[in-house]
Parts: sequence; C-alpha cells; structure tokens
Amino acid sequence: MAINAQLGLIILAGGLGTRVGGANKALLPLNGQPLLTLVLQQLHHCSEHIIISANRDIDKLSRYGYPVCTDLPDYQQMGPLAGIVSAAQTLPSHIEYVQIVPCDLPFLSAEIINGLFQTLYQQPELDIVCAADNSNLHPIVCQMRRHHLTAIEQQLHSNGSHSMRSIIQPYRHAIVTFANSHPFTNYNSSAMFI
Repeated sequence: MAINAQLGLIILAGGLGTRVGGANKALLPLNGQPLLTLVLQQLHHCSEHIIISANRDIDKLSRYGYPVCTDLPDYQQMGPLAGIVSAAQTLPSHIEYVQIVPCDLPFLSAEIINGLFQTLYQQPELDIVCAADNSNLHPIVCQMRRHHLTAIEQQLHSNGSHSMRSIIQPYRHAIVTFANSHPFTNYNSSAMFI
C-alpha cells in the first residue's frame, strides 16, 4: 500500500497498563520484539505523519524516530480521547484524515487502514468509521475526518462518557466489517505474554 499523503496516524500508547501489572504495553515483548515495534512494522508505510501518544517512557519511545506527544495539561488522565486530541495538534495542516490505532494490536494490517479510508473517502457525509470483525466492534480502530476532532474536544469538556464509543455512535458513522479477526488480536493481559 502506498503512503496516503492525506492521512495522519496516531498510535495510542498512553494507558496505565493496569491489566499487565502497570507495565507500558507498548514496550512489552512479543516474539522478542516490543509491541510498538510490531505495530510500526505493519503500519509505517500507511502515513508520513505518525505520532505516538504516550505519557511515560518518553525517551525510550522517542528512539523510534517519531514524535511522542503527552496529554495536554487540560486532559491529563482522561483516557484515549485525551491522547487523540493532544497528538492531533501536532499534525500538519494538510492532513484531512486521522487514523487511530492502539499499541496492543501488533497484527493490525495496512489493508484494514486502507479499507477504513476508502469507506470514509467515498462517503463524504460520514464523520468517522470504525472497524469490526464478525464477532466484535473495535472502536479503538477508527478513522475520522479532521473536523471530528472538535467533537472529541467537546466530549472531553462534557460530564458524559469519555469512551471511544461516545465519539462514534452519536455521529455520522459507519462500521467496516473485516472477515479476518486475527489482526484484531489484542495483547492486553499479562497471560498473553507468557
């Protein structure tokens, strides 16, 4: 897949890692390599503008050669929406689409990113699209038009939910279902790294 010049990619690596004993999931090894390494191997050619959203181990994560953005002061410890809004502020102005991926999906493929883009690009009425397989919705794997970041900021300033679903379901969205569930294998518990 060729690099999409209109697409920015934000990798969320700012969680507390509570299900992995407080470790930084991005740096946990799978098959001898950190999860973040595997994610970047899969997706590095999707965008010229990749940003890592993280709030610790900044020096280690910076060694990957991509910008590492911490949550803005107003959004400290407010979850993935905070990471998205904070990281997106560093994207160049020509970026029209923003892809969100978590650091714990090491098999997520460029084909999925392209599938989301094609749906969003071909349906200009949509604000956001998210991925699903035949069994589950994966709201953390979503792609949005840049203007939708305003809605995310509003959600962060509200007293309502700050979940990923809160910035998808109330808006003009589509769900793109992929037949292969393997790319959505989520490494989010300590047992998976044994």
